[in-house]
Amino acid sequence: MNTPEIHNKPFNHIVFGFVACLGVFFFYQLFGGGAVAFLLLFKQTEWIWLVQGTGQFLFMLIPAILVMRYSPLGKIGLLRLGGHTTAMQWVAGLCGVLSIQIFITGFAPLQEALVPESLMDVYKNMQTQMENIYMTILGGVGIISFLKGLLAGAIIPSFSEEILFRGVMQSSLERVFSPLKAILWSGVIFGIIHFNPTYIIPLIGIGIYLGILAYYTQSLFLPIAAHFLNNLIAVVGMNFFDERSMAISSVEISLPIAGLLCTTGLVGIVVASIVVVRQGKIVSPAEDG
Repeated sequence: MNTPEIHNKPFNHIVFGFVACLGVFFFYQLFGGGAVAFLLLFKQTEWIWLVQGTGQFLFMLIPAILVMRYSPLGKIGLLRLGGHTTAMQWVAGLCGVLSIQIFITGFAPLQEALVPESLMDVYKNMQTQMENIYMTILGGVGIISFLKGLLAGAIIPSFSEEILFRGVMQSSLERVFSPLKAILWSGVIFGIIHFNPTYIIPLIGIGIYLGILAYYTQSLFLPIAAHFLNNLIAVVGMNFFDERSMAISSVEISLPIAGLLCTTGLVGIVVASIVVVRQGKIVSPAEDG
């Protein structure tokens, strides 16, 4: 094997984690994202779901696996192979995703209420543009459209993004940073580079939550399943509910109700995280050698 051993020479896990993750992601944006943008620009959307899914597979998932050979942790370390997830962690971890959805439902009108009137048009335009893009790529009517959206918007992203962010990036940062710092860094970057300004806080929160699942199970199986469930809920909404029923505004949900939803969701997320953490048996990199 050409993979260097951890103790033979110094290796900068921080540089590798950031450069490999961001490099792979922007490689995907250049080719996969570029192809999707081209189709959107010229309104050629019939096969856009296939381009989106294929792009993530070819330009994110495969490169993420290929760059692992340059880390002394190798595929076993970066993919967290050999970890054990308890039944309680599975139940709590997936229930936490449902709590995230409750939180997001309440957060949207609260965030809108905080936007200054002078910026409301800009905010609404950004929100509408992002919703239209997602609907074009992943939405539709009927079971066939749903299956297309499921593949391109839930199955492939749950594997490719978790392997890249919780695998390549977070696993590398954990070798140097504290677990909390590694989880925060990977979660924040995960949220930012989705390029969805009106949804950035929930995205960062989701990234942090998935990071907790990854670290305290030492496995990517639960984060992948949780990521899939989160995206599945969105794809179901875009294919089986009309835009009117999916729309969330301060008119439809009063601020007190929104606050209650946020609080309820947040409590659920915290409880789920506590269960996952307490069930986890972690050996720190320092103890591990």
